[in-house]
Amino acid sequence: MLRALVLVLLVANLGFWAWSSGALEGLGLGPARERDPARLDQQVRADAVRVLPPSAALAALNSASAASAPSPTARLALQCLEAGPIALALLDTAERALAAAGLPDGAWLRTRHDVAEQLGVVLGPFASRDALQKKREEISRLRLPMEALELPGDGANSPLQPALALGRYDSRSAADAALASFSQRGVRTAKLAVLRPASSEIHLRVDSATPEQAEKLRGLSGAVLGAGFAPCAAAAR
Repeated sequence: MLRALVLVLLVANLGFWAWSSGALEGLGLGPARERDPARLDQQVRADAVRVLPPSAALAALNSASAASAPSPTARLALQCLEAGPIALALLDTAERALAAAGLPDGAWLRTRHDVAEQLGVVLGPFASRDALQKKREEISRLRLPMEALELPGDGANSPLQPALALGRYDSRSAADAALASFSQRGVRTAKLAVLRPASSEIHLRVDSATPEQAEKLRGLSGAVLGAGFAPCAAAAR
């Protein structure tokens, strides 16, 4: 039994050696060869392969990249246009106007612009023009900048009354610092007033308007869209 097992192993080893060495290739038996002729047989259009110098290879790569990218003319033809601010109550009417102009659904989007509170260092309001003129002369002697404006009176239903603003500021800290500076220069009756409350504005924006769409958009204006469409704020900067 042991002799038969040894004989089987010997025959198997001789067969593997003959197969791996290529002695049986005449019979169509043998392992896959990784020699150059075998690899050439697997190539597709091997005669089209060319070895290029570095400069020519870089030029070919740049040419292929430019061909796959959108042309500059096509990119410049698309425009970003927006209109606003648009009152919330008129937003649906404004969007119907865009649809009537031929823009497909999804061609525009609503954007919200947050408007910061604006504070002013002000004098007044003054109950009479004489009081206003007296304060104006006083500020002129101090060589301080001033701006005429109107503020609500003391009563709940009081009409707007004349006042003076020494400056406008978009942050509370800047307004407080300015008020302290004016006080040090002799302006004792100045105070802070909200000239514009914080709010949010809604705009309608078309990010990629074609030349035909841009022409139609610029023709839209009126009570709903105000001055109409203009280049987007981000693109104008």
